[in-house]
Amino acid sequence: MQKLLLLFLLSPLIYANNQCDEVELFFISPQDGYKSNDKEFKVEFGSKNIQISPAGVPIEGLDECIVSGHHHLIINNEYDVVSNSKDPIPYGKNILHFGGGQTEAVLSLSPGKYVLQLALGDYEHTPVKPINTLSNRAPLVSKKINIEITSD
Repeated sequence: MQKLLLLFLLSPLIYANNQCDEVELFFISPQDGYKSNDKEFKVEFGSKNIQISPAGVPIEGLDECIVSGHHHLIINNEYDVVSNSKDPIPYGKNILHFGGGQTEAVLSLSPGKYVLQLALGDYEHTPVKPINTLSNRAPLVSKKINIEITSD
């Protein structure tokens, strides 16, 4: 009976220690639905419980609940990170790498409608998956946002 009571009392602590806070990528700006006639605009990348680090440098000694990597910006669904989660994110016209650890950039886009999505890649550009969480273990990507650059 005492063992059962002890297990009952400790189980929330054991469960809590095996869980990490949510890890997330998101756009600070622009917001979904952004519309502008300026071809140049600032994009700010947000993250939660992620250590942003440059490409090419393995990061060691992280807390077990923190992941590390750098941002990639996928424009117009040019690359499906989730379907290619074991392969490094390639370079391309609409696949922008921010391997220096940048968290913002100024983009210049021609008039048109665009879909933007962030993906986190490790020091080798391989998609990063959350660790020690209840997530589906899909690579870390942001929600897609839609923007429009209108002509003057």
